[in-house]
Amino acid sequence: MQFLTTTAQTEWELINKALKNSGLKEISSESEIIRLGEGAWHYAYLIEREQLVLRIPKRIAYEKEVVFNRNELTADYAGTKAFYQHANRTGKGMCPGFYEYHVSEELTYTIESYVGKSIGLAGQTPEQSNRYGRKVGEFFLALEDLESPIPGIGYITVGEQGNIKGLYEGELSAFIREETGEYREEWESLLESDYIFNKEKVRRTGEELFSSRSVDREKRVLTNQDTSPENMIFTESGVRMIDPFPIIYTGTSLAANYVFNYQTLFHALHNTKRHAKNHYHRLLRQLKASAEGFVEGYTNGSKQKWNDLNVEVYLKLVTMTHEHDQLLKQETLSKEQMIRYGTKEQIDERMNIFLKELERY
Repeated sequence: MQFLTTTAQTEWELINKALKNSGLKEISSESEIIRLGEGAWHYAYLIEREQLVLRIPKRIAYEKEVVFNRNELTADYAGTKAFYQHANRTGKGMCPGFYEYHVSEELTYTIESYVGKSIGLAGQTPEQSNRYGRKVGEFFLALEDLESPIPGIGYITVGEQGNIKGLYEGELSAFIREETGEYREEWESLLESDYIFNKEKVRRTGEELFSSRSVDREKRVLTNQDTSPENMIFTESGVRMIDPFPIIYTGTSLAANYVFNYQTLFHALHNTKRHAKNHYHRLLRQLKASAEGFVEGYTNGSKQKWNDLNVEVYLKLVTMTHEHDQLLKQETLSKEQMIRYGTKEQIDERMNIFLKELERY
């Protein structure tokens, strides 16, 4: 194991240093280390007597060495803390109640409440997946009733005074209109491409949906971009959300991110190095059931919410199809691109899936 630290310490020593720094009792031997596994960026440990989870960043992520960056790590961890606190104001109990972090070249870690052991997506029936998805949808809807505690728009960054804020300033409606123009350019490039698909139908559908995109109905929402099954803890008492990627933007757009990912993207990426271990191709029923439950919980019977969400899901499909087109046009793919998206042959095969989805929309 290689940790993001400038000191030569064993795993046990580093864990104890983090525990001591947090005012917690140290573990007495390596046999007490309970490894919960590892994500792309962190190793995770259960501190059983405290019912806390300790995460220590890795030195190697996506097969590249991680360079210590105080501002980026602070933005990441402070953003997570702010999101957890904000999320729990919804009363849904969705996120850990305790979260602290420390950032230095010698010792960087996060520590948060343990929310339980997950049965995972594979351990669910489609009916359970639907119920879990509905709860997440209700949570995303509840976030829209809260004012963002962080100023700005976009991903979380550290300001000049050490405060956290959205990367951009300005009116949300202006960002949505600008983004809509970018989506339209991507959509038009697909229509002008040499790919063979029902372009006339895709053009008619797109014109209708682009013109009806929600702009003035939207408000700034502190929400979460990363709700992959790996970051959801599914327990008998409900579903919990960990390791978020906080963003301040329109709530509908990020709700659509969940729906698109579970309906289409995760399954399509099942043969990539990033997602191969998740076996999403075997869990299509659970993924789609979760997306359906989410839509029910998020729209809450509102036809307007359903229409707005439907537009945003379409835009996610457009931009992902365009991204695959751009990847195919590159002479070579980077190592990180190959981990995330696979080989050019796999990308080309996936491109055909997305074009068929655009036709069916």
